[in-house]
Amino acid sequence: MRTDRKPIIFTYASIAVVALYAASMMSAAQSEGVMRSGAAVRTAQGQEIPAGSIGIVVIESAREASLLQLRGIAGRGFALLRNSDGNGCVQLPLRFVAGDFGGDGFASTQARPIRLTINDAGIAEALVGGLDIVSDHYHVGTSRIDQIAIVEGLTVEHGFVLNPGKSLLADLLGADVSQIECEAG
Repeated sequence: MRTDRKPIIFTYASIAVVALYAASMMSAAQSEGVMRSGAAVRTAQGQEIPAGSIGIVVIESAREASLLQLRGIAGRGFALLRNSDGNGCVQLPLRFVAGDFGGDGFASTQARPIRLTINDAGIAEALVGGLDIVSDHYHVGTSRIDQIAIVEGLTVEHGFVLNPGKSLLADLLGADVSQIECEAG
């Protein structure tokens, strides 16, 4: 009882060629998407979204208060995010609160500027949609592989909340999202 194996080998070879072709097409499509968000972009005001990041958060005016071992930071700033289609950017105001156990007495001072990079598209979409971002729900660190990377002003021990909008009214009506020009820099 002899069976001819040529059709079976030909079938497997055909499947392998199709699979390799499909894999190369998927890889090319993925690299095109990375290239769109891969380059650094800059606004006319001088703010820059680093290469490979989806956006930045900048909190320039914040107060820091300590009560014994508790330390809290509260302030206002903005998020600058790439548009999902890769053309231009959006900016929205943010309210910011953070805290940790690094306090050392009773004090209230001006906090250092805080800068974060957003490396996850889901976080950017949530901010534009008016949702709060609670740091405990995401991987926060200091490198580009983290969903939120701390650039300056905080430590990884800080817990924080990014709240889109300028006031409580924004919680009901949504944050004021502005389209702004940004170009590869």
